[in-house]
Amino acid sequence: MDDFVLFSEKTLDRRHLSGEISFHTWQNGLSHLRKFREFLETTRGSGLLPFGELDALVFQEYKRFCLREGNKVSTVNRKLLPLRLALQEAVREGLADAGVLQAPESGYLLTKKGMYGLSGMEDDEGNSPVKFLTDSQMDRLLVYYKSLPPGSRKDKLDLFLFSFHACGLRVSDIMTLEWRHIDWKERTLSKVMVKTRNRLVIPLSSPALEILDRWKRRGLNSRFAFNLLPEDFGFRDDGLLERTIDARNKAIRGTLNAVGRHLGFPFPLGMHVARHTFAVKALNSSRLDVHLISRLLGHSSVTVTEKVYATFLLPTLSSEVRSRLSFPEFGPSNG
Repeated sequence: MDDFVLFSEKTLDRRHLSGEISFHTWQNGLSHLRKFREFLETTRGSGLLPFGELDALVFQEYKRFCLREGNKVSTVNRKLLPLRLALQEAVREGLADAGVLQAPESGYLLTKKGMYGLSGMEDDEGNSPVKFLTDSQMDRLLVYYKSLPPGSRKDKLDLFLFSFHACGLRVSDIMTLEWRHIDWKERTLSKVMVKTRNRLVIPLSSPALEILDRWKRRGLNSRFAFNLLPEDFGFRDDGLLERTIDARNKAIRGTLNAVGRHLGFPFPLGMHVARHTFAVKALNSSRLDVHLISRLLGHSSVTVTEKVYATFLLPTLSSEVRSRLSFPEFGPSNG
């Protein structure tokens, strides 16, 4: 196989079939590769790119091509990502020289705040920057929530509050949460996560259990806790699951956005804000080690947690150093 673009497509296919990437990521990657092939056809007269012709120039040309088409910097970076990952695989298989690996890496663009700057970190869903509610904003949200009559808006705020109280559970896992995943006696939730395919076990706080108990008593769905999927929904079709989650999340996001605007929040309110709010409070309001918080969030590694929440680790680290790593008994005045 001498065509780098075809190799990139096959690499994406393998990653999706192995469960390493989601259906959505796989589809987006293939779409980016189609755009790259169109670029090659437009600028070079052929959509083929033999491995022997790989160099920094083709990626720099593609970057400029994307910018001329009006793509934002973050979009250009996403378009380059499947190319970079495929080239890493090609180097490992001996199809490309390791020196060529610098080409797509050098094609990356800095974002407005710096691609690796603390204030410009992307979250674990690829959004930037991390958005979370302050204590006063959470208080306002709760006052508003308690004032609402039963109905669709209050139901969607239940999802937001449950995510916050259930250790930042992702919206995809809330949608697929089944009653069998809840151990009421042990006060825990245990399920295989949609995104990572890893099993997550988290303790449930009293507010989280209160929300679940209220939905249980409503008897809306004998299988799915929040009645977001039909009782006979099957999980064999990843594409159907991805599309269903996207459609449900769009409706939830629309309602939460309206609530956020009503309360005057400075950014759109979505389910991931609940996840970030839990993470930031956990990092700065508790004595939990970052490794434990990473496990509760269901991150693939603590490196992800440190990358996403780097800004918020700084005050925690300072506090820990002052409280736990201070040794006044060995100070100059005691000498």
